[in-house]
Amino acid sequence: MARALRFRFSRDERLKYLAHLDVLRLFERALKRSGLPVSYTQGFNPRQKIVFGLPMALGLTSSAEYADIEFDEDITPETFISRLNQALPDGIEVLDAVPLLKKGSIMSQITSAKYEVSFDVPQIMDPDEINGIVISFMDNEDITVMKKGKSGSKPVNIRPLIYSLSARKADGDGYVLDAFVSAGAENNLRPDLLMKALSQKTGLDLSVGSIHRRAMYASTFNEWKDPFEVAND
Repeated sequence: MARALRFRFSRDERLKYLAHLDVLRLFERALKRSGLPVSYTQGFNPRQKIVFGLPMALGLTSSAEYADIEFDEDITPETFISRLNQALPDGIEVLDAVPLLKKGSIMSQITSAKYEVSFDVPQIMDPDEINGIVISFMDNEDITVMKKGKSGSKPVNIRPLIYSLSARKADGDGYVLDAFVSAGAENNLRPDLLMKALSQKTGLDLSVGSIHRRAMYASTFNEWKDPFEVAND
């Protein structure tokens, strides 16, 4: 039992077009319906004490979303998962949770993410040929694209933000790009920008079908770790 938990949840095709603020409201309403003893901030506009790891862009699905939540009394992960899932709508589900005993926001800990991007090209190409193009793309030391920031768009070399990249044949038609990239509050590389850069640099006419976030990681002592592993480090 614990007064704070870190939990992982999934979001499927049915809710992939919800904006991050809508997700916040969804959880706020679900937590109220669940009757869970969630802690609130003080002041004129009290808010539930819940912090999400990395806001997800519109149109993505995920099996690896994380958040931290605080309570006014001790609660077990099993009770939290069961009661919140009963109050959540179809398309979103809490998968697991662990006690959070150490202070430290999940938002500041996330530094990388893995994505699966399904895509197609107009011409028939062997998967090895596609992967060879991806490998050549990774050989570039400079992959500069226009990246939007708080002060507007500016040219950014995203190559240091790409840790690994490979392509394979999809189970059905098309291909899948497995991407391991920088993520988080700083140096966040969105997968749609990565695909745009890949198309521009290689000349491939890529048609993106879906983007799925498969994992998120924290970095401690030059080692990638699951957010649950660093919950109490």
